[in-house]
Amino acid sequence: MAEPPEEEVPEEVNASLIDVLDLLAQEVERLKVGLEWCRLSQHADKERLISWYVQQIDMRQDRLEEMKAVILASGDDAVH
Repeated sequence: MAEPPEEEVPEEVNASLIDVLDLLAQEVERLKVGLEWCRLSQHADKERLISWYVQQIDMRQDRLEEMKAVILASGDDAVH
């Protein structure tokens, strides 16, 4: 029995994934700035806020790695 042909991922989908990747990277950078601000602040809940920022950064970096894997699996070499 013949195997079905591999489906090609449309170029528009790859571009959309790269756009999402870029947005996630920008969000990580924004959160890092917020984290630095929090570390320098005298906020009453400083430790809780630092923990929240670190958790958010970690989650988004995990998504970034997942998105990179999806893009690389699709055969797009534009991922850095």
